[in-house]
Amino acid sequence: MAGQAFTLAQSGCEGLVSRRLRFGLLVAWAAVVAVLVPLALWGGIVGFEYFRDGGRYVSTTAASVSGDLVVVASVNAGRVVRVYPGTGASVREGDALAEVELAAPVRLTASGTPVLAFLGTTDQEVRVTAPVDGSIASILVAEGTAVTAGQPIMRIVDPAHLRVTAYVSEADLPRVRTGQDAEVYLTAVDRTITGVVQAVVPASSVAFATPPAAGAAIAPTVYAVFVRVDLRDTPQLLGSSAEVRIRVR
Repeated sequence: MAGQAFTLAQSGCEGLVSRRLRFGLLVAWAAVVAVLVPLALWGGIVGFEYFRDGGRYVSTTAASVSGDLVVVASVNAGRVVRVYPGTGASVREGDALAEVELAAPVRLTASGTPVLAFLGTTDQEVRVTAPVDGSIASILVAEGTAVTAGQPIMRIVDPAHLRVTAYVSEADLPRVRTGQDAEVYLTAVDRTITGVVQAVVPASSVAFATPPAAGAAIAPTVYAVFVRVDLRDTPQLLGSSAEVRIRVR
């Protein structure tokens, strides 16, 4: 009788454990489903958007802000006695950028050749002015430096003519056309601006590259695409990196 009671008790415990185990497995399975289903849905949405955007856009992270630099030089040989603006300063066409002192004859040699020297007088100074509106990108000489005629003194960048140069793979290039809208993300200021494809350079990177050494890895072939943007409020971005997304349809 006692043995029968023990058997029944043991059977009841095993049944209870079995039910708890099944319940635990059911809860675990429900938790897994609760996690996987949203992930699957999210993955499907992201995948759909990726393929949709892949058809609508050509994207690249190989891009940077570029522009044409205007070189400022002294027409005359002499010595730079003053440099007015600092790097990054805004200037207007005609603003004074530097003063160059011209050498003056102080005496003649026995053969009649004039000997030149800097006298330190203002009447021998020639002013160098800005040829265009813009910002000082770099100053190439210090005060007291002797310069030759035509030697660069500084460089000016025109913020109104900055652009973004984006490098697009040869597989994507056939879809890129002049006039297409583009989105440009500027890493330095964490900002996205709009632009328009201005030109596609009709030569690949291979055309300008040095031939690789034997056995060296060959770099992917890319083409430069110029995107016109308005960066007049942030001319200091020249040379900074960017990400570009061109809408191709």
